[in-house]
Amino acid sequence: MTIRMMATERAALDRYLPGLRKELAGHSLLDLEARDSGVIEMFKDSDAPALVVPEEWGGLGASALEATRVQRAIGALSPSLGAATTMHHLSIATLIEHSGTGTDDEKELLKAVVLARMLLSSGFSEGNPGTSAASAFKPTVTARAVEGGFKVNGRKQPCSLSASMDLLTASVADEATGRRGVTVIPAASEGITVEPFWETHVLAASQSDTVVLKDVFVPLDMLFWNDVDDPTGQHEKTGYVWFGLLISATYLGAASLLLERMLANPKTSPMLYADAACEIETSMAALEAIARAFDEGDRSDGLSARVLFVREGIRHGIKRAVSTAVDALGGIAFIKSPEIAYLLAAVQAASFHPPSRRATADTLHAYHAGTGAVTLG
Repeated sequence: MTIRMMATERAALDRYLPGLRKELAGHSLLDLEARDSGVIEMFKDSDAPALVVPEEWGGLGASALEATRVQRAIGALSPSLGAATTMHHLSIATLIEHSGTGTDDEKELLKAVVLARMLLSSGFSEGNPGTSAASAFKPTVTARAVEGGFKVNGRKQPCSLSASMDLLTASVADEATGRRGVTVIPAASEGITVEPFWETHVLAASQSDTVVLKDVFVPLDMLFWNDVDDPTGQHEKTGYVWFGLLISATYLGAASLLLERMLANPKTSPMLYADAACEIETSMAALEAIARAFDEGDRSDGLSARVLFVREGIRHGIKRAVSTAVDALGGIAFIKSPEIAYLLAAVQAASFHPPSRRATADTLHAYHAGTGAVTLG
């Protein structure tokens, strides 16, 4: 029997990254999800870091639509890999957007990063202890002007890819004025250390630990101030459109793996399967519609609002779908297959990414009421 679920997504993965699916499929899910699994290295050793980079820059040139499909396929193989590499892709895509208004030197620098297939972590969001909320655009890292550049201090937690990153991209605030910017720092820079943070085994392979910066020197040309390079906030919003698409696709992929277990079980009720599959497939269709609009050049507040609406709907839809799947598979399957319990836990993290549910609700209410623009932090 040929399972048609995710056929389009797996074809996209094989087209852009031939061999990666086969390599990942050669390992069990729980082996790939272990903290020391090496799944990030498998990704890095493929051409995957260049997925969303334009072909004229030496990349693979995947559109937002194709990247979203690839990410769902990866999420079904390793949710940790999908979550971690979302951060790389959004960092690359955002820097490419920045380069459109940057200097020739900045563009050449970014092209060199791409050609070297460097892996970028993303330090743009910080969790608030004791809550499920996170602030997208309130930097916890500060920059102090010194001769020739800046000294950067602070910490990013959690920060995916912390053990494998070649470069750290992070939001910063000027220590004296509060002016916000984005910096790109080599991971091997003096003053950067990594501390343990992620204590659960769920999504442990994403390497989401704490990155500490202590008097890290950043040259003048490696800190891009928002009021100069992104005065309207468009690049930030673009980054979070990418984030919304790719992180949502990752969790849809993880949920899809549970649904495939239903398909493989001859005792599964077709009605229960259809209930669960409708949640996942309508969610994916919504993501694809947003990705198509983005690829066609839409950068409007309306599109950003659609991303937030769809992400909120996907959060609820995934929970309903996986609950139906686990119930349908039954208690014995749950007891005998640790992967079922793992996937059930992993998809819960879809609710923990920024912006918080409260911030999302406030933004969407104000947007539809005509009393506010779309804000993502």
